[in-house]
Amino acid sequence: MLKHVKLMVILALVFCLGVSALLTAATTGKISGKVTDVSSGEPLAGVNVIIAGTSMGGATDIDGDYFIINVPPGTYTVEARMIGYTTLAKSGVNVNVDRTITVDFTLTQTVLEGQEVTVVAEREIVPMDVSASHVVASVEEMTEIPFVQDIGEFLNLQVGVENDMIRGGGLDQTEFMMDGLMVVDNRTNQPLMMVNLSAVQEINIIKGGFNAEYGNVRSGLINVVTKEGGQNYFGSVDFRFSPARYKHEGYNIYDPRNFYLRPYLDPAVCWVGTANGTWSQEYQEENITFGGWNAVSAATLATDDPTDDKTPEEARDRFIWQHRSQAYDDWNVPGANDLLAKYGSSLAAYEAATGRSSHEDPYGDKPEWNTDVSLGGPIPFVGKYLGDLNFFASYRINKETYTFPTSRDYSTEQSTQIKLISRLSSSMKLTLEGLYGATAGADGGGFGRGAYWPAYYAKWNRYSSMIGFSFDHVLSPSTFYNVRISTIESATVNDGWESHEVRDLTTLITFGADEEDEIPYNYGIQYGAIEDQFLMSGEGSTNKDHSRVSTLNVKLDLTSQMDKYNQFKTGFEFNYDDLSTSTARDIPCQPDLYNSVKWTHFPYRLGAYLQDKLEFEGMIANLGMRLDYNNPNCDWYTVDPFSDYFKASYASVFQSDAPKEPAKGQFKISPRLGISHPISEDAKLYFNYGHFYSMPSSNDMYRISYGRPGVAGVTGIGNPSAYLEKTVAYELGVEYNIGNMFLLHLAGYYKDVTDQTGSIRFQNYDGSVSYSTFRNTNYEDIRGFELRFEKRWGDWITGWVNYDYMVSTSGDTGRATYYDDYFRNLLEGLQDPDVERPLPRPSLRANVMVRTPNDLGPAIGGIHPLGDISVSFLLTWRAGSYMTWDPLNTLELENNLQWKGARYIDIRINKRLRVGRFNFEFFADINNALNDKYISTGGFRDNDDRDDYYRSLHLPMYEEQAYQDAGLTAGDDKLGDVKSDDKPYINMPNINFLTFMNPRSVTLGFRFNF
Repeated sequence: MLKHVKLMVILALVFCLGVSALLTAATTGKISGKVTDVSSGEPLAGVNVIIAGTSMGGATDIDGDYFIINVPPGTYTVEARMIGYTTLAKSGVNVNVDRTITVDFTLTQTVLEGQEVTVVAEREIVPMDVSASHVVASVEEMTEIPFVQDIGEFLNLQVGVENDMIRGGGLDQTEFMMDGLMVVDNRTNQPLMMVNLSAVQEINIIKGGFNAEYGNVRSGLINVVTKEGGQNYFGSVDFRFSPARYKHEGYNIYDPRNFYLRPYLDPAVCWVGTANGTWSQEYQEENITFGGWNAVSAATLATDDPTDDKTPEEARDRFIWQHRSQAYDDWNVPGANDLLAKYGSSLAAYEAATGRSSHEDPYGDKPEWNTDVSLGGPIPFVGKYLGDLNFFASYRINKETYTFPTSRDYSTEQSTQIKLISRLSSSMKLTLEGLYGATAGADGGGFGRGAYWPAYYAKWNRYSSMIGFSFDHVLSPSTFYNVRISTIESATVNDGWESHEVRDLTTLITFGADEEDEIPYNYGIQYGAIEDQFLMSGEGSTNKDHSRVSTLNVKLDLTSQMDKYNQFKTGFEFNYDDLSTSTARDIPCQPDLYNSVKWTHFPYRLGAYLQDKLEFEGMIANLGMRLDYNNPNCDWYTVDPFSDYFKASYASVFQSDAPKEPAKGQFKISPRLGISHPISEDAKLYFNYGHFYSMPSSNDMYRISYGRPGVAGVTGIGNPSAYLEKTVAYELGVEYNIGNMFLLHLAGYYKDVTDQTGSIRFQNYDGSVSYSTFRNTNYEDIRGFELRFEKRWGDWITGWVNYDYMVSTSGDTGRATYYDDYFRNLLEGLQDPDVERPLPRPSLRANVMVRTPNDLGPAIGGIHPLGDISVSFLLTWRAGSYMTWDPLNTLELENNLQWKGARYIDIRINKRLRVGRFNFEFFADINNALNDKYISTGGFRDNDDRDDYYRSLHLPMYEEQAYQDAGLTAGDDKLGDVKSDDKPYINMPNINFLTFMNPRSVTLGFRFNF
């Protein structure tokens, strides 16, 4: 109760601070420029410059300068009007978030009033006022790229981004903002990227050099501005469909010919055993060893227990039933469904008993689809009485199949958002918006011991929501403020084995003396494995999770254009979290091993900043300073590191009896500097520097875990007093406008990462105290180089090329383990002194789109069949990973070989049609169009299989005599080469269906908007 009283007091203070405001992400831009007389070149004072169709505008001062602030992103027509001069309008003025767009006018005197001239504004190639690497894109630009259907997929195409990591920093170092509202799960400190593409007006991805207004961010900022409803209705439908397919090469896992079933079903060996059949010695070595069904049957008949007797054929058929194997006529192998009739039943009886029409239940037989729809416009009837109230709504559902069977056919994502806007007056705008996302999936989806038992993979659900309130008030043409209040909820529901139905033990089929039920469906608490050691029941779906987070975020922001050189911002933010973790490991057949982790805490943090954007002809600078304070808001344990409280005997009373004191928070000051220096009309040089902090994960702060009851005590404990993790970042870049058509972007960066949390261990003399905790021991140096070359406009060809080169070194300081034994501390426990060697893995991506003009070719019924057709090529390449291969065990080699890089080409073929105000698009996306194949290490059966592949290659390293003496052959092969007519000697991975995992596929799509 006291915590909540404190919260209300803090909130009251926040609102009393008024305009002493935020950390709000910028959601608007600025237009500025100069108006002069075309004849004399003299500046004109008192010219009215307005944005057509809006109430936004400004007037020129004595020097002819003007500015218009708080302009939402979009494309506008800007008009300059003055009595005695021809009105000049410039169309196609594109405004982006947090940008200053320069629009200059030269007016001509006239004697005719009302005369107006319209010209198209010059396209900006180099954004002169930006002092950091950033990407700005509209939804149209995003959806033109093959296989981009959400923000995350677009993010991972950007230079410097790999697997959601921006310049080497994970998602927990990334901030996600929507219309200035935070959308982050503060339990994991990761973005909730559930904004639908159909709702995006503009996305701005910043990879460094964040202004002082941004806090709790170290690697990247994703700032999304969503669409608003207007006075006319508009909407869109985006539908994509992928036909059913396997997501791997080779036989499916139910085919008798696949690696895991063949020894048991191939008539060449299955009866007499793999060592006694007709398989060659080489083939035996590459496959599973099996003694044969004759031996299995003989073993059952040799016992005095008649209840397990079965013939070899009955033993094989039981195996088929449990694995749901398919028929293969060439081997005279029946499918699991065929067994019903063979043993006196039928599919009809099976369906009546189980509700399923097939026991085989194959995978790869279900399509995937994605639908994203939107609608916006005025609220009918009452909207005009409520400040021209308008709305925008969007809904998306995406269904993707798993690579291999799980307890669910699909991973299903759904996201709904709605936005209501009321313009209370020409200077005040009120916005209410909400997001809701739900994901239903299964734990796993890979190939493991439970591959033939779907219930091994637990069903789980994740729910996320955000409700936000925004108030924007323009106090004068030069000053406005924003208020942003949002609540974010996120919850995980994983019931483990309880998420499945309990197996019906009714006998469905009998193999000799063995009665079988619906196994392997649903959950059976009895433990068991079968001849090939795949699980059919027992320890599966044991992890449970009912964790949640609820966050209140309040932001205030004040922006004032002090004069034509200074745009001043100040702000304040308050963030309050209700964090609750409830996880457990629950093994039904071993209840004595049950353990759980539960805690609830209410941390809060404060942030404030001052920032000035100085804009001069030869320099634009962003100068800022920010202050952050975090408070863990809890009491934490102060016992000696080797205290008896950590022992098993105190586990039940540790949290209630162990002494505590308030955990410590920290104040952090972050200087920020960004400078952009235009060195000509077509080029700029920029630099930025700053200190950036982010919260450790809640798990590292508050976790308490226990070992086996009665055997072990506390095994893990968090550290709420851990420092904020820190990054000091530098960036130097240049941008060139080439031929007023191409943009060349070059940037180098360095990140000094310190105070990251790392795990350390404490252990007493006899091991009765042994637990891990977290301290700020991890560090990393990241440095890299980025190149981007783009052509954003053109009648026939547009596109971009990205190249990224990054290396990092990382390590830990201090000790890995602290022992109560003084002498043991002297001998061991230190962190590995070897810093991780930098291993660069450069990447390249390119997107080139060829598009025909709208009116190309003859017209049929007003439609040009050859017009507005585009073909978009997406090339992705990344250098391969490194590994150590030391076949002679010299112990002198480390990361001495590199896998071949992977290159994929995706293609989109698109046709657009326009009928009145309706736009139609029909497209096909081709994934891995060339069907390139790269070895997945999952295809190796074991270490021996992996080593056999390495030894079979003719590698350059084998040129030394010692390797040749060991029977190895030198050549020019590389890791990743595959067996072919030219290289028949290569010993491929044994598990064929896990070796190549990205076969060519096609997605068909349709898009409609009005």
